[in-house]
Amino acid sequence: MKILFASTLIIISAIPVMAADDAATKRAADFATKAALSNQFEIEAAKIEIAKGKATDARQFAQDMLVDHGKAGPLLAEAARKDGIALPSELDSEHRQKIEALQSADPENLDQAYLSTQVTAHQQAVELFDRFSKDGPDGELKKTANKILPDLHMHLTRVEAIASK
Repeated sequence: MKILFASTLIIISAIPVMAADDAATKRAADFATKAALSNQFEIEAAKIEIAKGKATDARQFAQDMLVDHGKAGPLLAEAARKDGIALPSELDSEHRQKIEALQSADPENLDQAYLSTQVTAHQQAVELFDRFSKDGPDGELKKTANKILPDLHMHLTRVEAIASK
């Protein structure tokens, strides 16, 4: 009887820990998904600007986004893999619609449309990475969020300056 009682106590006391682990895993997975989608969007949007844009500063920013986000993607993927989290392999419908809008934008308005999407995307990315780097569960994703965050701040500052010209 004592063994049954002790076993029951151990199982009951482990339930909150398992629930906390599930919540932490869900938070990490949510972050990783949003971060990966944001990163993929940045790359696809930059390709459009490079191919069709006219403004030199916007095209240069897009080129730099290809390089920087091309480096960030593998960092995120490796961190997610180490934390046991699968990343999406393609854009979701929300991001696909934004890409389609850029692809079909009037050539005269493409640069401004691209810059506008970049300001919003980088504001959201900075907020996402900042929140996760402070409140996310410890692990490789949190370390990677802290590593990428300064670049995102720099991108945001830069794109805001270009967009305000």
